[in-house]
Amino acid sequence: MRTEIKIQLIVLVSLLVSMTPANSANKSDKIKPKWLTQVVPESQSGSYMFVRSHGEGSSFSGAKQMAFIAMTQKLEIERGLTVNTNVRTSEFLRQTQSESETEYKQEITLDVTENGRKLEIVCREIDDYWVERDGEYWVDVLYAVVDKNSYGGSYDDDIVVTTRYGAAGLLSIVPSVGQFYKGSMVKGSLILAGEIVAVGGIVLCENTRASYIKKMYEQPKYASEYNSLADSWKTGRNICIGVAAAVYVYNLIDALTTNGAKRVIVKDKLRLVAAPYADNNSFGVGLALNF
Repeated sequence: MRTEIKIQLIVLVSLLVSMTPANSANKSDKIKPKWLTQVVPESQSGSYMFVRSHGEGSSFSGAKQMAFIAMTQKLEIERGLTVNTNVRTSEFLRQTQSESETEYKQEITLDVTENGRKLEIVCREIDDYWVERDGEYWVDVLYAVVDKNSYGGSYDDDIVVTTRYGAAGLLSIVPSVGQFYKGSMVKGSLILAGEIVAVGGIVLCENTRASYIKKMYEQPKYASEYNSLADSWKTGRNICIGVAAAVYVYNLIDALTTNGAKRVIVKDKLRLVAAPYADNNSFGVGLALNF
């Protein structure tokens, strides 16, 4: 009986492991960023907007170029702009909070016409996510777009791309909630399934053990056999308790220490703004601290 219980547990664990999908594609990140799977972030200052764009191609650069073209088409449709052929590109360095390496991102300036007025539109690349399979690339890019006549634009806000979630891991006091919140859907599903299987095993083993204990008293002549069976199911119950505890502890440690899907955090910058004022008795310049 103990051997049967161990075999059943091994089969259950094997089924859980087999639920993990094979990774047949190269990806920039293991988990899709939240700006791609959820709504795009919102500007705090209101002096720019976020635009999400997608491109495909036989190379990373080609796919990224198609994503840029798709972004300009969105601007033409949504803002009624006419994008001219003059495009100026510059690169800037960004040190992420989640990685020690510095990333190169682009800032693209477009000459456009809006309602007969000529403008320069600055498109700042905030983040990208790419997938490569069989030599084909799929690239998604998040831009912050502002016309150059607006002060600061996306630099009015503090925009941070991070995979850290801080104390949010404490959500996994309820198993897998922290993983789901951080975007680790597969891992969260496996943890939840593991807990359900282990708890189900505890209930099954305990009910069966209690049944054999009851039979031991009802049929004394088979007491020795029923007692042995009850002990076997008790062992199975204890194994399931150990599995449930191990999965739960792993769930907490993983939720607290493992990075999640990339997310974009937008905060107002602390800045001093000067503005003229006048009343019946005086005039001058007023200072306002925005935060």
